[in-house]
Amino acid sequence: MPREIMDAYGVEHPAPHRSRVSDSVLFSALLAAPLAWSAQLLINYGLASEACFPREAPKSAPIWGSLHAELLAINLLALAIAIAATIVSYVIWRRVSEEAAGGHAHLVEAGEGRTRFFAIWGVWSGVWFILQIIFGTVAAVGVPGCGS
Repeated sequence: MPREIMDAYGVEHPAPHRSRVSDSVLFSALLAAPLAWSAQLLINYGLASEACFPREAPKSAPIWGSLHAELLAINLLALAIAIAATIVSYVIWRRVSEEAAGGHAHLVEAGEGRTRFFAIWGVWSGVWFILQIIFGTVAAVGVPGCGS
């Protein structure tokens, strides 16, 4: 009995370099930047809007005094996570860049290079989420809260 269905048909695995990086590292690098951005967005919204409630009579100050410092710390942590995930994705991509011959058109047609595909998407999504976190940082630190 063949180990995999591909062995039975004599077909090479579409991701031959999959053993060079574990799936948990690959998917962590792919998902860390979007998750960091999401956490940054949700936590910042909760903290920044806390001072504006109740709507009829906003609080004169948030529960803690240095809201901008907390927002900046959260944004810098999210930025550090996104940058680290992007760098890890790039390292993975370099490690498996020779996984399959040909450019993107050939790979789509052949269905090869899964590990390389996820790694390059980790790089590109990381870059875009880094930009989103930077824009969120500018808004959180540069825009006054509650219309004041």
